[in-house]
Amino acid sequence: MGFSDALGLRRLAGHAAFSFTGSLVMAALLLAGSGCAGAKRTTEWSSPMGKGPVSETHALEDYGAAKQLAQARRMVKGGQYSLAIPRLQQIVTQFPADAAGIEARHHLGVAYYMVGEYQQALDHFNQHLSMAPEGAFSAESREYVAKLTQQNAAPEEKKGESDRRIAELEAAFAAHPEDMSAGLELAALRWDRAEYPQAGEVYRNLLARWPGLEQDTLVRTRMAKEADGSWTVLDPVEAERRFRQAEPLRIFNVASFRSGRYSGWQAVAQQRDYNVSGQAVNVGDTPLQDVRVMVTIYGLGQLVYDTQTVALGALQPGEVRAFSVQFTRFDDINNIVRHECRGTFRR
Repeated sequence: MGFSDALGLRRLAGHAAFSFTGSLVMAALLLAGSGCAGAKRTTEWSSPMGKGPVSETHALEDYGAAKQLAQARRMVKGGQYSLAIPRLQQIVTQFPADAAGIEARHHLGVAYYMVGEYQQALDHFNQHLSMAPEGAFSAESREYVAKLTQQNAAPEEKKGESDRRIAELEAAFAAHPEDMSAGLELAALRWDRAEYPQAGEVYRNLLARWPGLEQDTLVRTRMAKEADGSWTVLDPVEAERRFRQAEPLRIFNVASFRSGRYSGWQAVAQQRDYNVSGQAVNVGDTPLQDVRVMVTIYGLGQLVYDTQTVALGALQPGEVRAFSVQFTRFDDINNIVRHECRGTFRR
C-alpha cells in the first residue's frame, strides 16, 4: 500500500489520533506498571489522558489483563489509537508471554499503522507472528506486514508525495480558509510528520473559525484549551507531562509468594502465609501526601478473603517506596486465585 492509500485509511479513521513516539511510550511504561492480578502477576491501572483535574483524594482503578485488552481493543476499533497505544504497551510489558500480551502486539501494530508509525507497526506485527504464527490474528498481521514491506521500499518517494500534498493543501486553505476539510487534512499530515508547531497553528485557525471543533475526539487529543482561552499543542512531550500529572502514583514490580513451611515440617504441612510485595513511585512533579496501598486477595467466584492497607506517607517527585503485606485469613491457600492493589493519595 502506498502513501496515498495509507492516508486514505487515516482519513476514514478520523484523521488519525496523535502518535506517541516509541521512545516516549516505552519510557512511560517502564515506570507505569501497576497493581496486581492473578496469583503471581500484576494488574495495571488505566485512565484516559486529558480527563481533567484529579480530585483531592484519588484512587487508581485496577483491571486484569483481559479487561484491559478488551478496553484497548474497543479503542482501536473506535479509532482512538493514541489512547490505545499506551494501554496495549502496558499489557505487553506486564504479560509478555500470556495470550493477552501476544494478542496485544497485533493490536499495537494496527494502532501504530493507523497513526503512520510504520516501523513500530512492522516490529509489533512481526513479534506477534513469531509468537503466534497460526493464531487468530496471524493472517491479518501477515497482510499488514506485506503492505508495510511494500511501503518501506520507497521512503523518498513517499516523502516527496507528502511534500506535494502539503503544498497543495496549504495553497487551498490559504485561498479558501472556510474549507474545513482541507485544513483538517493539512493539520493531520503535519502531525503525522511530527511537525507539531505547524500542525498546532492550523488547528488554532480552525478552532477560531469553528469553535465547535473543540468537541471533536481527534482535536481534543491534540489541542488543550487553557483557562485563558488559549490553546496548547499536545505534542508527545506535553502529552506525556500531562499524563504523569494526572496519574502520578504508579504501583509496579508486584509479586506474590507463599511461606510458612519450614525445614523439618511434615510433607503434608500446608503453607500458611500468602505474601504480596511491590513498589510505589511518584512520577509526577509535585509531592503526594498520605499515600496508601490497599492489597486484596480473592478466591474463586470473586470471593474476598482479606484486605490490608499499607501507609507509605508522603512521596516526593521521583521517590520510590516498597511495600509488603502478609495474609493468613483464608480457608485454603490453594484457593487464592488472584490479588489486586489499589493506590490512593492526596495532593
